[in-house]
Amino acid sequence: MDIDHFAVHDGPGIRTSIFFKGCPLRCAWCHSPESQSALPQVLYTAARCICCGKCVGVCPKKLHRVDREGHVFSQDECDSCGICVKACPRNALNMGGKERPLEEVLEEAVSDEVFFRHSGGGVTLTGGEVLMQGAFVTRLLSEIKKRDIHTIVETSGSGSTEYLLSFADSASLFYYDFKLADPDKFRSYIGPNPDLIWNNLEQLRRKTASIVLRLPLIPAITDNEENITALYKLAGELKLSHVHLLPYNYSAGAKYEWLGKAYPLVHLEKAVQSPEEFLKLDHGNITVEIIK
Repeated sequence: MDIDHFAVHDGPGIRTSIFFKGCPLRCAWCHSPESQSALPQVLYTAARCICCGKCVGVCPKKLHRVDREGHVFSQDECDSCGICVKACPRNALNMGGKERPLEEVLEEAVSDEVFFRHSGGGVTLTGGEVLMQGAFVTRLLSEIKKRDIHTIVETSGSGSTEYLLSFADSASLFYYDFKLADPDKFRSYIGPNPDLIWNNLEQLRRKTASIVLRLPLIPAITDNEENITALYKLAGELKLSHVHLLPYNYSAGAKYEWLGKAYPLVHLEKAVQSPEEFLKLDHGNITVEIIK
């Protein structure tokens, strides 16, 4: 989906973050809806459109039109051929995601190695969900390890146990999502049964202790004492040393426009408690950090 150089929010030091496309989950608060589909997609930013009509003339499926309402794009029927993207003079249409060979991704991933060495940084693999491209990620991690570069794998744990454990042979650290302890709420706000995710976490812990549990603080959904206490308890039971709390980003819904979709939590209210309040809950010897 993207490769972000000089990232400073995806782990320690200066990092190169590689965002993989495709995710089996459908979190109601997802801040990267363009990462959910594993396929390239044409994204539309209405604010950049000048209604010139060039896309209308080139689209093979006639999915664009310009009328009194402005530019209308039938995105649900688009097969992402990309012809309209090339014709757009204002970058109102962009291609989200592209196929790239491993050698090309590897070369770009390690190109900032000198900055990794001086800052204690490295490469972060995230998504979407990296487990959806397990074979590619396994090979990429192996090649980066040969260069003795620190790597972080960020995952929801929703995917192949075999691939997840293969990542542990090369990854320096895992950022593992903890979303909702209550299975009914999990299914309501996220989708699939969480049993696979918790089983994968247990299997991964048997292989490595280099795991940080991370919780997105979604107002009135995940940011309650019951859920956060369950997070601390799980970290203690697994003998993990660190937990990250991630405050909600209130601009999360902005990207849904790119896909012609409505943000499910558009009416979400402000958080009642500040993240700092959750530091007062009993978390034993676990180090809890608020990552803003």
